[in-house]
Amino acid sequence: MVVLENPEAGPEEAAAAARVVPGGRRTLNPRGPPWLLVPFLLLHGRPSGLGRPLPGCLPALASSQVKRLSASRRKQHFINQAVRNSDLVPKAKGRKSLQRLENTQYLLTLLETDGATPGPEDGDLAPPAAPGIFAEACSNETYVEIWNDFMNRSGEEQERVLRYLEDEGKSKARRRGPTRGEDRRREDPAYTPRECFQRISRRLRAVLKRSRIPMETLETWEERLLRFFSVSPQAVYTAMLDNSFERLLLHAICQYMDLISASADLEGKRQMKVSNRHLDFLPPGLLLSAYLEQRS
Repeated sequence: MVVLENPEAGPEEAAAAARVVPGGRRTLNPRGPPWLLVPFLLLHGRPSGLGRPLPGCLPALASSQVKRLSASRRKQHFINQAVRNSDLVPKAKGRKSLQRLENTQYLLTLLETDGATPGPEDGDLAPPAAPGIFAEACSNETYVEIWNDFMNRSGEEQERVLRYLEDEGKSKARRRGPTRGEDRRREDPAYTPRECFQRISRRLRAVLKRSRIPMETLETWEERLLRFFSVSPQAVYTAMLDNSFERLLLHAICQYMDLISASADLEGKRQMKVSNRHLDFLPPGLLLSAYLEQRS
């Protein structure tokens, strides 16, 4: 082995630092200058007998726990240490919780990148709620003036005003009901004969297209429903029908007229109930029987 010499030391110190063992091999003198042991330790590691502090030199090297770990565990150790020392990600107990924290930080980073300001807790992006009716009434000067005028009146006058408003609301509802239904059904394109036919279920439409429909039976049920609901639009029409095909035709007519139909067993027979879903009964301008004749 080649002895490392100190360029500042003299030849006597270098000779004292090295000694020759039997066989002519040169070794380092442990009693030589301490700085000569540093390159030896770096190249060959610490000798087994060097567990105590060196006199006049470096203290004993502390045993490193990371060096005894595998490469994967050592990598995970440094990752966990870096995460726990970070100011952005708090300390996590397990891998799943750490993953959730990282995902949260990533989402918050995206929000900051887009220019949005997250909420105080979980980043509320919902727009502010519109003011309620009461808040709007309190902030509107016209409403406040009307309210103050009402509160300054006597109890009898207040009761008279409330009764008038209640009666006026009922009369407007009665006047608005039939007119609104009539306009919506007669002028809206959704109430054309074609759209009324599309209200029928797909299975019933297939039966009406492929089968030979008895037009007399179809027209008979149309006349019965027209006569009944024109007089009593809020009543329930009841019929006992054992013929399944006749019940099918009645269901198709009800769907075409925007009526509600249902069948149930009653004392061993099938009972059909038909009701109107609207306040008034306004049949389509073209009945189902006439529409099928036009299509044929």
